[in-house]
Amino acid sequence: MMEEQGRGLITGALKKLLGWMFNTYKQGLYRLEDKIVHNKSESGQKTVKQLVRKGRDLKLSEVIKNQEHLKDICLECKKQGIAFAVKKEQNGECRLLYQRKDADLVETSISNVLSNVIEKENTEKRSLVELLNRNKELSNKEHNRNEPLVHREVGAR
Repeated sequence: MMEEQGRGLITGALKKLLGWMFNTYKQGLYRLEDKIVHNKSESGQKTVKQLVRKGRDLKLSEVIKNQEHLKDICLECKKQGIAFAVKKEQNGECRLLYQRKDADLVETSISNVLSNVIEKENTEKRSLVELLNRNKELSNKEHNRNEPLVHREVGAR
């Protein structure tokens, strides 16, 4: 009788232990898959403390004054898979803190975003000027017209 109770306790404990080991192994595999396939822990926006804890060479970008530009640059860096942090300074300006190995990618993404913004501003200004010129031409044509306007009657079909 004692032997059967002892066997029952041992088998129950072994089942619980094996179940716990399986779940731990399974969670470890999921974490490993996330690191390898999705690269979640290595890229995207981090805090300054997290980047410093990694202990790699860090570098600061140039000053970014506009918040909209900062958002666009952050999105571009996330697309590139760069680990970075936004460091805010006392005067309201921001800088990007990133790893030195990603310097080329960050600089190209910043230049791409800023060139796109400048290009958009130039095209908007040109189109506005063209619209105003077009409006002036149309108004000049109407003022120069000497003929009275004649309305045609529309007949029934």
